[in-house]
Amino acid sequence: MIVQNMEQNKPQIIYIQGGDAFENKEDLYASLRSRSYDIYAPERATWKTTLFINFADTHFCYRPSMPNPWWANYEAWKIWFEKMVPQFNDGLILIGHSLGGGFLLRYLSENQLPVLVAQLHLVAPVVDAIACEDIGEFKIDLATWSGFATDIKAVHLWHSSDDTLVPIHHSERFQAVYPAATLHRFTNRGHFLQESFLELEAVIKLA
Repeated sequence: MIVQNMEQNKPQIIYIQGGDAFENKEDLYASLRSRSYDIYAPERATWKTTLFINFADTHFCYRPSMPNPWWANYEAWKIWFEKMVPQFNDGLILIGHSLGGGFLLRYLSENQLPVLVAQLHLVAPVVDAIACEDIGEFKIDLATWSGFATDIKAVHLWHSSDDTLVPIHHSERFQAVYPAATLHRFTNRGHFLQESFLELEAVIKLA
């Protein structure tokens, strides 16, 4: 008799990280040169860590390390993401932050997962290249976007009007073509780098 791991019986929360996409190496090099670096800087607690701790008893929480996040490539992320797909269960909760949100948006628009996604959370997602830095092949064309290929019960957008990395118009334009999505607006969260995200946790509990 096969005894299934208890973790496999829990609802799944999968979080896809953000990253940077560039059109060429010189843009990548310029970005790296512009960054500050401090080996003594304390490691900052993030809402992703807090969320996983708070849901550890009731959910299986997983955060895959996506390939080359500082020079992200959509096809590489797709290959790696699809390694997990056979292990997904119905009632899946997907969370994508920044470029991770853009990845999930494109992937789920072009590919049909074999399970029902209970909730899709796109936190400050990159959507298209209008008035935005390079996002490579992670962008979608809203003018021709025809919906999700995957069955998704609820889509939630989370964005703050003071986000200087990914302006809120990304979420606004997507909601305009997909009004079924719920847009949660904030004014003082920036790019959502805070230590907790109680509003998102509250929605997950409703799944």
